[in-house]
Order: sequence, then C-alpha cells, then structure tokens
Amino acid sequence: MTSPTPSPPAPGLRIVGVLGGIGSGKSTAAGLLAEALGGPDRLLDADREVAELLASPVVAEEVAAAFGTGILRPDGLIDRRAVAGRVFADPEARRTLETILHPEVRRSLHRRLEALEATGGAVWAVLDVPLLIERGLVDICDFLVFVEAPDSLRAQRATERHGWSREEWAAREAAQAPLAEKRSRADAILDNTGEPADLRAAIRDLLPRLLALPPRSLAARWPRWDQAPLPR
Repeated sequence: MTSPTPSPPAPGLRIVGVLGGIGSGKSTAAGLLAEALGGPDRLLDADREVAELLASPVVAEEVAAAFGTGILRPDGLIDRRAVAGRVFADPEARRTLETILHPEVRRSLHRRLEALEATGGAVWAVLDVPLLIERGLVDICDFLVFVEAPDSLRAQRATERHGWSREEWAAREAAQAPLAEKRSRADAILDNTGEPADLRAAIRDLLPRLLALPPRSLAARWPRWDQAPLPR
C-alpha cells in the first residue's frame, strides 16, 4: 500500500525579515535566503526602492523644496552624498526626508507582496529593510533573522564598500534601532564573520525551520499599505 501524497501547503505568504547592523552582511544574507527560497524575485530590497525614488525628477523636486537646491547635482537629480550629510547629522532633517520617501517605499513593498501572493501557492518573500523594526514591518514577518558581525569588521566593510569615514558609518548606525533590540527580536542568529561559504552553510542549516512555517495571507498581516501592520 502506497503512502498518501502529502498535501501542498495552503496558499499565502511566508515572509522572512532580515535584521543586522550596517556592514554586517545583511543584504548578502537576504540575497542568499531569497536564492534558497525560490529565487531573486523573492527579495524585497528597500534600499533599491529608495535609490529608484531618489533618481526620480518628481522626488528630486520635492526633496529640493525641503532641503534647498544645494542637494541637487548639475543634472537636477539628487546628490545622495549631500543629502546623507544633512540627514545623518540632523534628526529633524532625517524625519523630513523619511516623510517624503517612506510612504512610497511602503506602497511599493505592499504592491510587491500582493504580486507575489497572486502567483498562487505558498510563496516566500525576504525583506531587506533597514528600518524593519522602526516602521513596524517586523509584524508582517513570520521569521526574523539577525546577521551578526563585530563592530570592527562591520565598520571596515562599510567604509571600504561605500567610501564612508568611520564617523559616517557610526552616524548611520545611530539612526537605526540598537543592535541589542534587533538581536533580541530575532528567531535565529547568522554569524557572518567567516567566508561566504560559511554563511551559505548556515542558511542551509536554517532551511528546515523556515520550511515548517505555515503561510498566511497578506490581508491577515498588512491589509493596506497606508495602515500599520496587524500585531505579529
């Protein structure tokens, strides 16, 4: 007598949120998770969304109205380095920029999740969102991963990759939730002090826990992009 065929998972989303400090390798881990869970289209990258917004002439006009034309390049688009210099030195300026950008980022992320859910079946999504805690988006996640690396290594990675000074790295870090809070919210810790192969192996070891997650609908966690997500 043959064993019954297992039922396919119920339709809905299974969302993994990735937390970590700047330079921890959070985006690398998010990309590897997406690759392991269905492919790069499963990755929702908020930094990419922001970059696309900052390349928009409409957004450039709105940001220039708030900060002055000194933050524009000769082509009329936003000089991201000039804006960063303003907002990471001035919390009020940062809040002003977030008021302009974050609603559009939330709208885009919600639209992407709707599109993934519409493909049918139990669909994975991996969120690489720097302000996941601050914006309440941890509540739409089924599982939270914290990517860990020591401060000295994170600072080295960030300065080499972006050309920042250590002070710039520290200012950006201070604008996010404390590492201790991110770590305490996590369901799993990924150590990223070794080689890329070590991180891949750690993600591979994590997969059984992720595959056991039941899917949930987007409506059950975040009915509208312009509303706060429902409590996790």
